[in-house]
Amino acid sequence: MKTDEHFPQHPFRYTGISQDEADFLTHHYQKRGYRMKKYLNEDMTLWDVLVSLPERRFHRKTPASMLNPLWR
Repeated sequence: MKTDEHFPQHPFRYTGISQDEADFLTHHYQKRGYRMKKYLNEDMTLWDVLVSLPERRFHRKTPASMLNPLWR
C-alpha cells in the first residue's frame, strides 16, 4: 500500500465545504502547527481540506484523580 508523501499517516478529510469554512479550518489547523492541504473540489465551487493529525499507538494512562472510586 503506497502512502501519500505529504500525509504519511491517515489524514482527516473535510469534503465539500464552503470557502469560509475552508478558510476557518485552514487558520485553525495552521495556528496549531498541523500539516494540512486545501484544494478545490471537482464541482469547482466547494473545497476539500486534508489535515494530518498526530496519532499515538497507545494513550497515556488516566490519572488516578480522574477515576471514580467505584470503577476500581
